[in-house]
Amino acid sequence: MTNLRGICMLTADLDSPTGGVQGQSVRLLKELSSRGIAVSVCTRNYHHMARSEVREGIHIHRSPAWSRSLRALNSASYLANAVTWLARHRSEYDVIHCQQMFGPATAALLAKPLVRKPVIVRVSSTGELGEVADLRRMPLASARIRQLRDVDHWVALTRLMASEIETLGVSADRISIVPNGATVPNDSAVQPDTRAKYRERLGLRYGRIGIYSGRLSSEKNLDTLLQAWVGIRADFPGAHLLLVGAGGAFRNVEASLRELQAKLGLEQCVHFVGHVTNVSEYLLASDVFVLPTSTEGMSNALLEAMAAGNAIVTTDIEANREVVSAGETALLVPPRDAEALRHAIARVFATDDLASRLGSRARQLAERRHSVRAMADAYLEVYERAIQVRN
Repeated sequence: MTNLRGICMLTADLDSPTGGVQGQSVRLLKELSSRGIAVSVCTRNYHHMARSEVREGIHIHRSPAWSRSLRALNSASYLANAVTWLARHRSEYDVIHCQQMFGPATAALLAKPLVRKPVIVRVSSTGELGEVADLRRMPLASARIRQLRDVDHWVALTRLMASEIETLGVSADRISIVPNGATVPNDSAVQPDTRAKYRERLGLRYGRIGIYSGRLSSEKNLDTLLQAWVGIRADFPGAHLLLVGAGGAFRNVEASLRELQAKLGLEQCVHFVGHVTNVSEYLLASDVFVLPTSTEGMSNALLEAMAAGNAIVTTDIEANREVVSAGETALLVPPRDAEALRHAIARVFATDDLASRLGSRARQLAERRHSVRAMADAYLEVYERAIQVRN
C-alpha cells in the first residue's frame, strides 16, 4: 500500500508507435493508474493529437510542436508549457518523473522552486549513443551538468548506466536500478502448438521462423543479420526472417536494408513486416528472436521476446549481459560477426531441446524480474524514498 496520491511524468514524446521509452512510459502509467494513483503527462505534440485528453486513465497534456528539425522552437514551447502546467496543477501530484535528462529534466528543475516537489530522472540509454555521452557533447555542457545536480533521485536501467550517471558527480545513494518491464502473454512460444496457432492466425506458412522486432536503426546491425541469413537459407531452405518494426525518426536504415536484401537475393525469405500493434503474436509464432545490436540501454524488444518464451540469440554486450545469461537464457555472440550469428541461429533451429530450454528459462526470468508489476513496485519505492528525503 502506498500513500502516494499522484505523479506527473515529463517525456519528450509519448505518442510515437516505435519508441521504447514511449512503450515503457505507457506501461508504467497504466499500472500506477490501476492502483488508484493519479497519473498525468506533459509531452510534445509531434503527432498532431488532442492538446489535452484522458486516455486509459492517463491525463495527457501536449505542448505545440512542429517539425523535429525546429528543435529550438519545440524545446522553448515544451519548457514554457510544461513549467506552466506543473505550477497550475501542483496539488495533483507528489513527484515529477522525467523520462530522460534533457528537455523533461530541464523543465522539471525550472519548475521545482515553484512547486516544491521532488524530481526523479530516469535515464534510458548508455554508451556512445547514451544520454551521458550526449550531454557532454552539448553546448553549455558544464552548466547543464551543474543544473542536473539538483535532481533528487536518479533511475538507471543497468549497473553500467548507474556508473555513467555517477561520472556527473551524483552519489551512488541517489541512484536506483529499476529494469524495464514487459507484459507476459498467457501463451508461450516454447510450445509447438502455440507457434502453430499463431502462424495460422497470421498467415505465416513457413518452416523455421526467425524474428527481429524494433526500430530499423543503424546501431541494431541488421545488415549483419541479413548477411548471416544467406548462410541460414543455405542450411535451412525453409527458414524465413521477419523484420517487425519501422525505421523511426533517428538513424533510420530501412532503405539501405531493402537494398541489401535485394543484393543478397533474400527477397523471398526476408520479410519487412513494418510497424504492427500485435508484436507479441509474431513473437509467439517464431522459433528464435535475434537482436544483433551493438549498443542498448535495456532492450524492450529483448524483454518482450523473453516474456513470450522465445529462444534468443543476441550480442555479447554489457547491457544484454545484465538481462540474459550466456547458454542459460540466450546465446550470445560478438557484435558485427555474421558467421557467429549464423552459427548460433543454426544451433537453435537444429536443436529443439536447446530452443525449448532457452525459451523456458527466459520466460521464467521475465515473469520474476521484468513484469510490469515488478517495475511499478520498484518505482513506487523510489518515489516514496524521494518524498521522505525531501521532507
